[in-house]
Amino acid sequence: MSCNQIPKTKVSFVVPESAPNQLVGTKAKTDTRFVISDNHETINANTPFKDGYCTLWHDTASGKTSVKYRMFVWHLNNRGSSMKYGITIGNNNASAYSIHNVKSTIAPITSFVEQGRCTAAALVGDTMDAITPTDTSVPAGKLGVIKEWIVPNNQLIGGLIEFTVTNTTSTAMSYRLRSVAATSTTADLRLNQTPIISYFTGGNDSVHPRGSWDFAEIASSVSYTAGSGWRYYNMSNGQSDNLMTQAASYDSTNAAASNKGHYGVKYTLTVNLSNPTTAEKTISIYMGSRVKPYGGAVKWSGDNVTYKVPNLASPPDKVAGKIQYQEGVLIAEVKLSAGQSLTRTITAASAGGLSTPALIAFQTK
Repeated sequence: MSCNQIPKTKVSFVVPESAPNQLVGTKAKTDTRFVISDNHETINANTPFKDGYCTLWHDTASGKTSVKYRMFVWHLNNRGSSMKYGITIGNNNASAYSIHNVKSTIAPITSFVEQGRCTAAALVGDTMDAITPTDTSVPAGKLGVIKEWIVPNNQLIGGLIEFTVTNTTSTAMSYRLRSVAATSTTADLRLNQTPIISYFTGGNDSVHPRGSWDFAEIASSVSYTAGSGWRYYNMSNGQSDNLMTQAASYDSTNAAASNKGHYGVKYTLTVNLSNPTTAEKTISIYMGSRVKPYGGAVKWSGDNVTYKVPNLASPPDKVAGKIQYQEGVLIAEVKLSAGQSLTRTITAASAGGLSTPALIAFQTK
């Protein structure tokens, strides 16, 4: 993939004294369905295959003549030998489907975090690779392969893919999208219509997400007044912006957990800045980790340049009465003249392999 965005330089900023404010999210990019296939995250001897196939997740939408998709995939092959992974679509209409506008970052890799960061940067920077689908057309009553990969043992198939499925007769589609693995590298994924397997629950009741929603991005907003000191906000906080939940997913009974980390999702934060004072003020805006190490990509609309966000360490344990500092990146420094107001946006994406929430911090210099 095109992953040539440069990383931000690490800086430090003051750790919040108390819990940050939680950003409130709203649905965005409602013209695109979003799918995450991250359970079973590890495919191993305990993953049930039937006749050599395993359906990890699925999706459909009714009444549509054309559907745009963004799909985040994250599966580690620990089976002991190479396998095939792919995304298929079953056509239950009497007319053919067209598969087009395909872009992807998906690849079998060993550098999990760097693949997650590159995927985030390609998403925010719009540099995903345009690729040719395995099948450009899906005949009536048949299954087609959108894309497939050979995944060596101990490698992860991970990244994003975007594509559009269109009925060539402009009538409502009846279809089934599947995330599929096969034990044989020569398997024909078009032969698989096995039901989805049960999701996996790991130690400490940990569950990785799988699900489908009728929107692909999150939007929020925040206001900051020059001179108001440090202000902190949690992005991808698992609460007030956690919209990709199991309950809200297609086939909620079989969906797993929620995509609270917004992996594969652009998060657009509208920032309203104001300076009510009689002097010029400079506002600094930072990004850091709230709990566990964070990384990904970020863009400030003031310069419209996408940067990778390096691994940012967890904040130190808080010591009462002591000013402490944590790793971060400087998103922007904004000078406002006396009485000036300004609106800009921060666009961010989380790296697969790292954790959320992200912390957004404001301070007047």
